[in-house]
Amino acid sequence: MKENLKPLKNTKNRKIILEFLKKMNRPVTAEEIYFSLNKEKIDLSTIYRTLNSFYENGIVKKEVNSEKKNIFILDNNEDSHVLVCKNCHKRVPLNGCPYHKINESIEKNTGFIVEDQNTEIYGICPDCQKMCK
Repeated sequence: MKENLKPLKNTKNRKIILEFLKKMNRPVTAEEIYFSLNKEKIDLSTIYRTLNSFYENGIVKKEVNSEKKNIFILDNNEDSHVLVCKNCHKRVPLNGCPYHKINESIEKNTGFIVEDQNTEIYGICPDCQKMCK
């Protein structure tokens, strides 16, 4: 994980947003950051620009959630695979990477070098299944 903003200019807003992301243990939308940091008076457009700069410079990973919104999480240089409940939105990280063999096959068959992948698998968690019965 990049602990600093290099090669980006170290602005006050970037520092605030980076510190917020360091405290989060889950991906967040730009809107969540905006509402959480409302006392900082950072415009939503500034948050979007900052997150895109962070993404372009390898500071965060960008994914798409079940609501088709971009979500951001600090890039810790590890594969990230998560089970997400469609009812309660509970997130359960999967240990290890179930895709290593698939990636090897893709590389062998296509010549394409797989550098990274992140997966969210959507379903219904055991607690929500019990409530539906």
